[in-house]
Amino acid sequence: MGLGKKAAKGFLSFLYRNMLEKLVGMIAMIVLARKLSPYDFGLVSISEVLLAIVSVFGTTGLAEYLIAYRKDDSDEIFKAAFWFNIVISVGILVVFLAIAPVWANFQGDDRIWKICALLGMLFMFSQLQGIPKTWLSKHMLFEQQVKIQAPFILLIAVGKVIAAYCNLGVYSLLIPTLLFQPIITILLYRNVSFRPSWSFHTHRWKEIFGFTRHLMGASILARIADQGDKIILSKVLGLEKLGVYNIAVQLADMLTSQLVMISNSILSAVLPKYVDDKERFYNHYINFLKTFSFLLFPVLGTMIVAAKPIILTVYGQKWLDAVLPTQILLVYAMLRVVTSSYGCVMNSFHRVKDSFKVTLVYTPFHLVASFAGALFGLAGLATAVILVKSAFVNISIRQIMNTVEKPTNRWYRDLAPYFLNTSVIVLLLLFFSTFVTTYFNPAPISVIVVTGFLFVAVYFIAFKVFFQNELKKISAFLGITFPKSQSVFNLVFRV
Repeated sequence: MGLGKKAAKGFLSFLYRNMLEKLVGMIAMIVLARKLSPYDFGLVSISEVLLAIVSVFGTTGLAEYLIAYRKDDSDEIFKAAFWFNIVISVGILVVFLAIAPVWANFQGDDRIWKICALLGMLFMFSQLQGIPKTWLSKHMLFEQQVKIQAPFILLIAVGKVIAAYCNLGVYSLLIPTLLFQPIITILLYRNVSFRPSWSFHTHRWKEIFGFTRHLMGASILARIADQGDKIILSKVLGLEKLGVYNIAVQLADMLTSQLVMISNSILSAVLPKYVDDKERFYNHYINFLKTFSFLLFPVLGTMIVAAKPIILTVYGQKWLDAVLPTQILLVYAMLRVVTSSYGCVMNSFHRVKDSFKVTLVYTPFHLVASFAGALFGLAGLATAVILVKSAFVNISIRQIMNTVEKPTNRWYRDLAPYFLNTSVIVLLLLFFSTFVTTYFNPAPISVIVVTGFLFVAVYFIAFKVFFQNELKKISAFLGITFPKSQSVFNLVFRV
């Protein structure tokens, strides 16, 4: 099987798994959002902030290093990485649990240290799973990973609902996940040929750290920036507002976070194969982004227009404060779809130091903007965050294009049809939706269905009329990666 087809098969495997995860997760969230309060969600969120900041001092960049490793002694480097991972993770856990009581006192709720204890155990299992997952990805055995994880997606979601009805309160968000993690970890290790030895291979740790240090530094700064807005929000507006903001973030990232994670996993394994041919590298990279945008932008655009009825339907009346922040964050989600592969490109060419420099400058701007935005409420925070992120995304794009030796404006020119088409339709449907809901007050579910149908119909017709050449490029990319879907695509769009 060719490299493109392997990548496509892996993408579909992860896609099916994540669709299942999102479906059952959404069903569970409908129940949990009604059983638990915004404050409960805020408690878990602020506890996760501490873990996110502390844990980044660990093995960030380890998976990227192992996937990009091209020498013949990969078995030894995996064994060295296993113990490097264990030692660092245990150290992180000790520091995290030591800080947790102080963090609980700072936030003013004693339950936070108990939540931190549960999160600490989840962190250790997550770290243990990282090495076998990376081994499977490096060998492009994506389907095996999906088969292991898929059954537990349903079990964990059901467990959370049962726990909520058993009146476990905020702990129902964590305990069911923790119960199944040991089983997942064991199954992952049983499905890889790599086996840890009792030799720590410490002589290889310096080599590993030499690659990961800049990724670690960039991730430390990125985590401080991304989690910093939550810390600022919790102190300026309180944990209840943080819970609302967290729901907005989750809804805005509902599709993009998982699909971006999938695409980056596949691209991280595929793009390094093309580093010796920059023209081919760029063509594969940009055509993937075009196809990704073509499929995702209509969904994100629909969510922007129908954010209020979606929140009413899924979460209920008490979460209406999340509507405007969700719409603002969805705008950035569109940009994230086409820029999140920045790390895959830079890692493929081992330019991790350059990406670190961008993050070093970005972090203080993000924190200052978060504080200033929070003074104007949730919408102010969301607006400030996406303005700063959007500004620095342009620097990342310039770095990508310099790396592949292409003019920067070509990136914007290549993707302009997708942004232009989506933006125009969003503005038209927002105007139409405001008019309809003002005078007719339709049921929320009908607004979602009609908005989705209109958006997709107008979007695809516009491509057929104005951007026929883009449809041909997407068709060609599908022919390489998803041959079966190419014929369907060509039939629908008359390519």
